Amino acid sequence: MSTVKIIDEKLQQNKRVGFIYLSQEDCIKAGGLNMEGSLEAIQKSFELHGQNKVIQPSKPVIRWGGPETEETRGRIMTMPSYLGGDIDVAGMKWIPSMPENPRKIGQPRASAIIILSDPHNGFPLAIMDGTIVSAMRTGAATGIAAKYLANPDSRTVGIIGAGVQSRTQLMAVTGVFKNQIEQIKVFDLNEEKTKQFAKEMQLELNVNVVNAASAEEAIRESDIVITATMSTFPYVKGEWLKEGAFHSEISFWDTDPKELVHYDKVVVDDFEHVKHHGVDVSYRAVRDGVLAEEDVHNLGDIINGKVTGRECPKQKILFNPIGMSIHDISEAFRVYKNAEKSGIGKDLSLWEHPHWL
Repeated sequence: MSTVKIIDEKLQQNKRVGFIYLSQEDCIKAGGLNMEGSLEAIQKSFELHGQNKVIQPSKPVIRWGGPETEETRGRIMTMPSYLGGDIDVAGMKWIPSMPENPRKIGQPRASAIIILSDPHNGFPLAIMDGTIVSAMRTGAATGIAAKYLANPDSRTVGIIGAGVQSRTQLMAVTGVFKNQIEQIKVFDLNEEKTKQFAKEMQLELNVNVVNAASAEEAIRESDIVITATMSTFPYVKGEWLKEGAFHSEISFWDTDPKELVHYDKVVVDDFEHVKHHGVDVSYRAVRDGVLAEEDVHNLGDIINGKVTGRECPKQKILFNPIGMSIHDISEAFRVYKNAEKSGIGKDLSLWEHPHWL
């Protein structure tokens, strides 16, 4: 029997297509909470974005009303992308976010599923929990932005909000500024939640975490400011930020567009996606004529040296990311490869033999 015929028969017999299923617990076992790894994955995806080695369609959003209802009724986002370079993987995140879940049913606001696919044959590599990945990559994006845009001698962090996102934000910033952050000031409208958050983060990060009496107190004199709330109204005043402060706003409504006159530079992850979403303060500032579109810069271009980042220690800089699918897929791929290497997860079949060919 010829070699060609043997190979052909084997190809006919072996038609199974399988993938790894990773639960949230599996993702954690595979290093999903390793912020150092997350920072590396997000750095890589920013670099590829700045090199135009990604494909990232605008993300469709299911809303029950206008953009303002996302913080009340909720939304579902679909986020597909492809990363080239030495990653070479495609994927998609499906992420519902229902703000009433914690209060009504005692469950997280966000739940997510990520699918990773081989971009050459299209078959799935993994179907996995995306909730941990999503939270970690959001924090890591601020961490990478702070690496390039905050003053390198930053010592104090002021954070508004004491939820899940605030945890990963602080994990990332302290991960970038290792053994350098001396104090974190936190404010949340829920005082008890704030106290518990401060205790937990102080133990986890080994940094002095204190309760601030107001958002203004948390922001004033902070080198790094993070706003991560579900606010439906603006409350941040640009004049509160000290000279040279870096402000990461991952929320939608915390800062009024008019306040952006107090900032020397505005940076996003991808302004085309920010415009498509039509909610973020950087987009509304351009829409309202507070900023010119050419004055909003993509972080990937700064990382790759196409645009200058911080130009002097006195600049106030705003980072206002929409959240990119390439971050999810880069971080999910990292977790998937760790799981594959360690034999974590369930091997499931898409089919043993295709019904139609």
